[in-house]
Amino acid sequence: MPIRTFTDAELHRVGSLKWTGITRKDGSPTIGAWVAEMDFGTAPSVAKAMTDCINDGLLGYQPSWLAPKLAEATASFQKRRFGWDLRPDQVRLVTSVLPALELTMTKLMRPGTPVIVPTPAYMPFLSMPTEAGHPVIEVPSLHGDTAGDKGWALDLEGIKTGLEAGAGLVILCNPWNPTGRVFDEAELRALGELVSQYDALVFSDEIHSPLVLDEVPFLSYARLDPRFAAHTVTATAASKGWNIAGLPSAQVILPDEALRERWDEQGQKLHFHASTIGTVGTIEAYENGVEWLDEVRDYIRLNVDALEAAIAHSPIDFVRPQGTYLSWWGFAGLGLNPSPAIALREQAGIAVNDGKTLGADYADWARINLACSHETIAEMIDRVLALVAGARLG
Repeated sequence: MPIRTFTDAELHRVGSLKWTGITRKDGSPTIGAWVAEMDFGTAPSVAKAMTDCINDGLLGYQPSWLAPKLAEATASFQKRRFGWDLRPDQVRLVTSVLPALELTMTKLMRPGTPVIVPTPAYMPFLSMPTEAGHPVIEVPSLHGDTAGDKGWALDLEGIKTGLEAGAGLVILCNPWNPTGRVFDEAELRALGELVSQYDALVFSDEIHSPLVLDEVPFLSYARLDPRFAAHTVTATAASKGWNIAGLPSAQVILPDEALRERWDEQGQKLHFHASTIGTVGTIEAYENGVEWLDEVRDYIRLNVDALEAAIAHSPIDFVRPQGTYLSWWGFAGLGLNPSPAIALREQAGIAVNDGKTLGADYADWARINLACSHETIAEMIDRVLALVAGARLG
């Protein structure tokens, strides 16, 4: 089925946060490449399911059938898509991933213990622990030669140091926002064997798992070993893969009975705050939206191909993302002042995420969203390369 795309003028007219939330200082518009949304609408069947909710008057609080049906759809999707054999009773409906993380920190982990965050990291992972009373231990990840042929890799020694210092939680993001890495089994097992030696939990954010782009397998961390499942809260959602993030509905997966019982003592409030319409859309996405999802993956992959070819011989530090529609660009030493993000916004007219918000060591980096039309990608590439060339000549 064809992917619906929109012109820049249409996207600005609709007024989404992605396209109107950041402007140049003079108020002129920018290309929206910062918020983790896609420019493709959603799957037609998902749109219809949600519209039917409105037409049928299903606009109130959650009906009693909704959470069980979502659990069945989630377990079935995980089995069909990834081979993870789950029972519906191991799935919990929650509002979204971040409230699930907050509950994990405030109710499940030891009070006041540090949270290990491998960086670069999704921005709230660095701010939320402190707000919840837990110090953050940033562990800069391996990159370049130190990461072997992976481009980016977890620094297990750094994580071990944090665990030895008493950390009570490790945040894992797989696929990895913002680098796009999809962790392989050996990496996940090495992390699991390490964490299993300490009194610590893992929060595994797998929200981008439907968006694996390259031909690599996706493996959930908790799936690999019952010992890993016993210390892991896994969070996922249809919100990124089917572009319905404004209708909060996510899932927590808890195969371990003891951990599930601990969650259930506190987690009911997250259940009731999920959007009814978003949950109906999620069920439809998991049951009937895969054809559209695969078309979107193919479309984004073409954007990644075009980008990779265009900047291959530039000085930009770039590793092809294996998953997500987010990408991580390094501009160290290229003279983009006062920062790459500001230069991209003011001089190139592209709104991106400033690297320093994703980790203390990444002021020379930027996160850039690739889930846009082929025409927009081409325009962004031209503008970035012109900016870099001008800065080097200057």
